[in-house]
Amino acid sequence: MNCSNIGVLDELQKLENMCGEYSGELKFLSKKIRRDIWISGKNDYILSKMLKTFNLVFECMYNITGEFSLGTIIEYVLCLSKYGIFINLALNATYYQKLIDDIQMESARLIIEEQWKDIYASKDGMKTFIEIFDDIFTKCINLYKDKFFHELKSTDVLCRAVRDWNHDTDRFIPWSNKTNNRWNPPGKTYLYLSFSEKESVYSDKLSLNEYVCLQEIRAEKGKKFSLCKFEPITKGNILDLSYNDVSFGQLKGIVSDYQQEMTQKMIDEMMSDPNLIEKYAGNKRNLKRDIKKKQKKNPVDESIIQESYAKQYLKMVCNCIYKKVDESSEDKKEKAYKSFHILSEYLENKGVTGIIYPCTRDNTISGKNLVLFRKEDAVPVENSIREIIY
Repeated sequence: MNCSNIGVLDELQKLENMCGEYSGELKFLSKKIRRDIWISGKNDYILSKMLKTFNLVFECMYNITGEFSLGTIIEYVLCLSKYGIFINLALNATYYQKLIDDIQMESARLIIEEQWKDIYASKDGMKTFIEIFDDIFTKCINLYKDKFFHELKSTDVLCRAVRDWNHDTDRFIPWSNKTNNRWNPPGKTYLYLSFSEKESVYSDKLSLNEYVCLQEIRAEKGKKFSLCKFEPITKGNILDLSYNDVSFGQLKGIVSDYQQEMTQKMIDEMMSDPNLIEKYAGNKRNLKRDIKKKQKKNPVDESIIQESYAKQYLKMVCNCIYKKVDESSEDKKEKAYKSFHILSEYLENKGVTGIIYPCTRDNTISGKNLVLFRKEDAVPVENSIREIIY
């Protein structure tokens, strides 16, 4: 190991230890630098010098002001981005923007995972998970339902799988529940289905919905399984809590895209005036006055901004809470699913009839599931049963 190589490692260690309160986020950034930006043996010297400079500057700022935040880490990344061409030619501005998104997601994960353990508990005067969720649900989600809810349609693809062959459609209707499942405790019987708005292929033998069904029941290779399609009886009031097919950056982009659209609209209106140059030449005061008038005529649509922020929060939540649960004992399953049970009860009381959530068994696909709080809200489709050996 050469001196420059050791220098990089030393500076990364200093970065990780820069602020104990944000050690998780700083370690995450350090790992990304090791994995993506550092090309060992090729850019050791330049990277070590650059990191040393950045660390010195940011440590001095922290010592002088006593302030350190997530924004400080983002500023650090922006410095890396500015001089990134000297470090790794393969990385561009898009990489660093995604790195910022990833750091924000990691910061949220550290907070939300702790809150999710007990969604009624809080520390350091912070709101509890359920209080934050209730704020967002009441002030945004429930006000702009078209942006967060889905009404079931006859064209939606719903599917359910059971073990073995030679079943009639009644077998696909869930029995009275006596165990803990993700969204329902013992004594409550919900209907779990795979969900998509259109049919899509997973392999030459399975649709994506069928694959998701088999994954969720932990299907073993070489065993017999039956698959059945369902159709909705009611449109319902289905809350989308999946967000596994959209990036955090895309959700942030809702606001920036809207801002660009509004700006371009104003520019187009002004440019359409044939007397534009004569009207404003040498008279910036008139220009500013007319811009303000046009802004009043085209007020900001607050629902778009609220949609973006709410969906960013839901994306953060969904990235944290959906994990495989392979516990066999009911006590351990109850502990793993406790917060889900509380959240589903909260949503039922708010008039929600079901939840769309991601496939938890395979995060390499964008498969989705649907849980209906009333098992009667969808029924098996006659003659749709398909028998397979997995």
